[in-house]
Amino acid sequence: MIQAPGRSRATLLALIVAALITIPAADSLYRVPVQVSDSLEPIIVAQKAGSTLSHLENSITFSPTTFRPSRYLQARWLLQVADTTGLTYNAIFRGVHVALLVLLVLLFLLAVRVRDWTDLAALTVAFPVLIGIHTFVAMLLEAFPVNHYAEIGACALAVFVLAQRPPRWFVPVVVCVLLGCALSVVESGAMVWITAICCAAAGLPGIKRSTVLATTVMFAGYLVLRHALGIVSPGIGGHGSGFGATFYSAEELAQRFGAHPLGFMLYNVAGGLASLLFSEPRNGVYSLLIAWRDREIHPVVLINILSSLATTSLLVWYAVTRVSTKRSAWSHAERAFAAAAAVFLINALLTAVYIKDEIISVGGLFYAVCAFIAVRGLIESLPRRSAAAALVITAFLAADAALWTFRVVGVHYQLRYAAFKTRNDWVEVLREDKQDGWPHDPGELALTRRLRGEALERRTTSPSFMPRRGDRYWVE
Repeated sequence: MIQAPGRSRATLLALIVAALITIPAADSLYRVPVQVSDSLEPIIVAQKAGSTLSHLENSITFSPTTFRPSRYLQARWLLQVADTTGLTYNAIFRGVHVALLVLLVLLFLLAVRVRDWTDLAALTVAFPVLIGIHTFVAMLLEAFPVNHYAEIGACALAVFVLAQRPPRWFVPVVVCVLLGCALSVVESGAMVWITAICCAAAGLPGIKRSTVLATTVMFAGYLVLRHALGIVSPGIGGHGSGFGATFYSAEELAQRFGAHPLGFMLYNVAGGLASLLFSEPRNGVYSLLIAWRDREIHPVVLINILSSLATTSLLVWYAVTRVSTKRSAWSHAERAFAAAAAVFLINALLTAVYIKDEIISVGGLFYAVCAFIAVRGLIESLPRRSAAAALVITAFLAADAALWTFRVVGVHYQLRYAAFKTRNDWVEVLREDKQDGWPHDPGELALTRRLRGEALERRTTSPSFMPRRGDRYWVE
């Protein structure tokens, strides 16, 4: 079949638009050194392991509340790659973060499949949503040696891409591999199983009963293994989280809600969903309540809420007008919308114990997918509307895209600021006036010195050279 020239040009331009936004974001992400928090400890643990097998065995007992063997294995493998190639640890570890960013973008493009000019127009709104939503930058700022939440997002999007294609015999195997990899790095890997279930329930052709059965058996086995190893999920007080206008430490949450956790859990689930739909709250804290208390509201709060409110209204319009009919009458786009919407709605349930932007990062990816489908549906309806209505809708979409593009610029600001702060964090490591706190193990000391030296050698931009009022417009 010969592809229409318009289709090929639209696809090419979609790639160009994505590249123009992604490449600068990748550059800003690469400038962030390896973080001290959550990165130094697993890298040291990975180096000390005698072998991969012993390391895997020991990783099972690292924590009574988590089962994340691949977290340390991946750090060990990357250390070996750096030693073999002679590249710096920063180049290897941060390079993987950048590769995951690019992979997420490519999978998103495969998920939405830009084929014509209408699709391209929808992408100009949806792609800034993908990059600009607060859950995406929270995912990019993840401090693990490898960005595990980005890995989960990539696995979930890969399942969604497979679900939209014709069924193949290897799909159950691939999805099970993706699920296994995801569950081995962080508990949010369960979202890969949820994605498969939602795609099958929506009737997408690529996920059949065999895939649902195989992944369900695998997920059940994972839960049984956790139970057999004595690993329990953390309850109230395992992590700090926000409530109302205040962020509480883990100990404070346990004292306040430990005896009666149900109300707090319902608050968290509702807050996780509201965060995806309206960009409020952030980590459980409502900036609007802080603004009410302090009698001052920063522009970033209004920008985030208005952009999310506009896009969420489009999602509601599409769901009411296009997905309200019988399931058997749904088009492919409507099935994809229903599956993606179910994924981000269910993702909010994972915030029951505590809210964290990274936990709902998969939901943020699928929110952008829903935005693409809804915007495309609205654009397709323009010929049936009056000239005045078409003009109003066009202006609405342009304004929404502009707000989200402004949020994309904020991603760079936050990454550049994180690079400066992270580099300064390393100044406090191995201080000459605190040698009594230095590692006694020679290998650990040498590794820490090398990571510290590489971080301090990286050039970062001081906030004094950034926009003076940047925090008011991009940091919530």
